[in-house]
Amino acid sequence: MDNQPDIIALLKTIPIFLDLKPNQLAMLASATTVANLESGFELITEGDPLDFFYIVLEGDLLVEVYVPSIGKVETSHLGPLDICGWSGLTPIVRTRTGTVTTLTFCRLLKMDSRLIIPMCEDDHDIGFTIYRRISNVAARSFLTTRLQLMNLIYSEDQSGKSQPKS
Repeated sequence: MDNQPDIIALLKTIPIFLDLKPNQLAMLASATTVANLESGFELITEGDPLDFFYIVLEGDLLVEVYVPSIGKVETSHLGPLDICGWSGLTPIVRTRTGTVTTLTFCRLLKMDSRLIIPMCEDDHDIGFTIYRRISNVAARSFLTTRLQLMNLIYSEDQSGKSQPKS
């Protein structure tokens, strides 16, 4: 891969990869490319099949989920060093759980989940490094989504659109 040294250099700038050895970084680089996206690009569409996850190098992204009878609801904003598309690394989830759109020009590391998962299984240091970070990302995602949905329920209740169920 011609750009592998550049990808390795980028991986070295990401804190979660600092403890990995050069050969492990090279393995990750073999499953990674750089994506440059303009503002307004829909990077991930809710319901699509899983294939890649992304580490934000620069830029801002919006994460939304579809709520029946309401439409898209914002759950979070992502910025540098955040990870999106993390559900591509979970064997239970089969489709994207939200929609991610670029708010500004974004530069991302695009990592192929289909190649990274076997690397994590074969090299437990890589697996531990990645899944430790993914567990934190998932926990944050669940918390922010829960808070957003609780606010949505409260707002609807206050406006009289819905009543608490007894």
